[in-house]
Amino acid sequence: MTVGRAAWRGVPCDDVTGGRVRIDRGHSALGNPFVLGSEADRDAACAAYDLLLAEALELESAREVMGWSAEAIGAVRGFTGEVMGWDRAAAADEMWRLRLIAGRGALRLDCDCCPRRCHGESVRARLVAVLDA
Repeated sequence: MTVGRAAWRGVPCDDVTGGRVRIDRGHSALGNPFVLGSEADRDAACAAYDLLLAEALELESAREVMGWSAEAIGAVRGFTGEVMGWDRAAAADEMWRLRLIAGRGALRLDCDCCPRRCHGESVRARLVAVLDA
């Protein structure tokens, strides 16, 4: 399973037959709601996303923030910028769908920010952990 750049034209946003699924904001429930004001925000946004995703999946690592809003989780990880909407249930459902797709073969998670640090690495790590369990 890999994370790649989403800049592809003529291919549907969700080309599961080709093993590619977009996970960027505007195309997926898994899009990172932490909006970068500048590159200096990237590490905090990715760290906040990792904790937010763990909370949505009700993982033990997020026990201290269970039920918290995206804004509150972002603040815990030092993110001070704009936070877009986050649908916790939709994100958890999308993770289950991607787990099924990954179980059938290769999966590439596409996002606009790749190859820079990307929330897609958190999605990938969570999926790999479930598939390897």
